[in-house]
Amino acid sequence: MDTGASVTGASVTGASGSTTKSGVVHWTTPMSTMMLGFLADLVASGARTSSGFKTCHHNQCAKVLNDNLKLSLTGDQISNHLKKWRKIWGRLVQLKNLSGALWDEDTCTIRLSDGHYAGHCMNNKSDTPLLNTPIEHYRAMETIFGSTTATGKYAKSGNDTFSIDLDEESELQTSPNVGESSAKAPPKKKAKVVHIEDDPLVTTLKDGFKIMADALMKSGGDNEAIPDGLWDALAAIKGFDDSHIAHYYAHLVDSPKIANAFMTLSLDNKLVWVTRYVEKTFGVFYNLK
Repeated sequence: MDTGASVTGASVTGASGSTTKSGVVHWTTPMSTMMLGFLADLVASGARTSSGFKTCHHNQCAKVLNDNLKLSLTGDQISNHLKKWRKIWGRLVQLKNLSGALWDEDTCTIRLSDGHYAGHCMNNKSDTPLLNTPIEHYRAMETIFGSTTATGKYAKSGNDTFSIDLDEESELQTSPNVGESSAKAPPKKKAKVVHIEDDPLVTTLKDGFKIMADALMKSGGDNEAIPDGLWDALAAIKGFDDSHIAHYYAHLVDSPKIANAFMTLSLDNKLVWVTRYVEKTFGVFYNLK
């Protein structure tokens, strides 16, 4: 969705993504999570200027991804991928303001009634992964874009084509012109529900997220910081599939308040939280009593 500078003849591969000779970067969930986590950390530390991220910040982010995921990304590609998430954030702001929409702070979910949801999604199918389900990377986007809501060329109206795949997508490295669009609330439309499948690359998450936590997240005393020892606490919980533990870790990284609450629980209650999440997300029930 977002695009980048032309990378002619590039051939970049790694555990989580690739850039082909045609100049296409395949962004995956681990790559996006690491990028957004790094940039959100910069904002939290006060490194970003009022005018936004500098080239050196994009280059630093590219280096972190390259070192940890064995890629060959450039700062320009980081900048261009960030535009995708800016567009998503702009759309989220509009959806949160829909008439009848309720915001669930604990799970980062925009909730609509069943009838309202079906009606809205009929001609706004790309909004489906953003409604009635926890929003991936919401906390990181809030930190990065929260005070700079998308306007002008980054704003999208409800009638614009807005194709989103939060798990994995291909991005041409040639930026198109993004036209101006209206900031008016979209008209109510009707539609069927589209189910989004999970990214099959969860097998790369276990080591990738451990690296990300050590390399990107600074320790802090506030409720928005990722608690120290989070991965170790999850790794100590036995009986679950590794991919399910890794997936739950990604969920906690995106929701620092939930992560901090999780760390205060006893082991038995941690088991309850993980079991409930896995059952809800994957339809798999673990009976570990």
